Amino acid sequence: INKKIEGKEITPFINELLKKDTFYFNRYYQQVGRGNTSDAEFVSHNSLYASMKSFSYKEYEGKEFYTLPIALKQHGYSTIAFHGNEPGFWNRKSIYPSQGLDTFISEEELVQDEILGMGISDGSVFKQSIDYCKNLSQPFYSFFITLTTHNPFVLPPEYRELNISGEFKDLRLGNYMESANYFDRVLKEFIEDLKQEGLYENSIIVLYGDHQGLDIREREIKSQVSDYLGREYRHEDMLNTSLIIHIPGMGKSETISIAGGQLDFFPTMLNLLGIEPASNNLLGQDLLNAEKGFTAHQTYLVKGSFIDDEKVFEMSRDGKFENSRAWHIETGEP
Repeated sequence: INKKIEGKEITPFINELLKKDTFYFNRYYQQVGRGNTSDAEFVSHNSLYASMKSFSYKEYEGKEFYTLPIALKQHGYSTIAFHGNEPGFWNRKSIYPSQGLDTFISEEELVQDEILGMGISDGSVFKQSIDYCKNLSQPFYSFFITLTTHNPFVLPPEYRELNISGEFKDLRLGNYMESANYFDRVLKEFIEDLKQEGLYENSIIVLYGDHQGLDIREREIKSQVSDYLGREYRHEDMLNTSLIIHIPGMGKSETISIAGGQLDFFPTMLNLLGIEPASNNLLGQDLLNAEKGFTAHQTYLVKGSFIDDEKVFEMSRDGKFENSRAWHIETGEP
């Protein structure tokens, strides 16, 4: 976001989106457990920490929940989820009803007309979703799990428009940028389609990243990203997945640099929608009214580690405070 490669903006549409009617949380961190994308869904929708025994959608199967989709259903919303992969992946088909997602449109219901990477392309899923969305009873909550921008980020040449030719050509970082640029283009097309169908003006459009893409533990990856950034690639960079909330007609834009994480998604959305939470068990906070930011971590950084508004604290893997380390987010200084 707001970055260039060889003079070209990587995400030009998102960069423009941030300038109008948008809250942009630029220090928003993943808080997944064993389940990667599915845990990002679980933490975001439940404001509860993910399981570290198994992936949450399996570990907590059969339990009762209070989730964002359930809260919305209690206020008259219909709910639907879209994913261009098979419905049993991460146990989604089984657990979605108890998560409050009543309709699940997977590869089995979609036309498999364009396969990129792990499944049907984001562009195709967005296009095909329009007919479903315009026929839903309003108001509705539609949840998209995109997948084209997934490791190893290799797109066929005809889908690459950055045409990176320099030091990052065909490296993972270069492929990652091409993949992000592809998503930026199909997101623009999707929002244009929403406008044409009269679905845009009365919508809140929210984007969050589910989990890291460029693993700091891989020496070559760390070297590539550090070279691009002109400084060391650090954990707070890798774990920062961003949150973007676009509200047409809001009349202002704001970049919010409080430290937030996926736990905070549910309470933040409830506030924007004017809904009082029906549970005291939400562990996150409303980031639009929070005085301080704080995110605890248990993957990539071990339990006991945290990121707040000023620093990163990395708990030592032996669990001893004296062997741990901390550094300033702004400077990287110990």
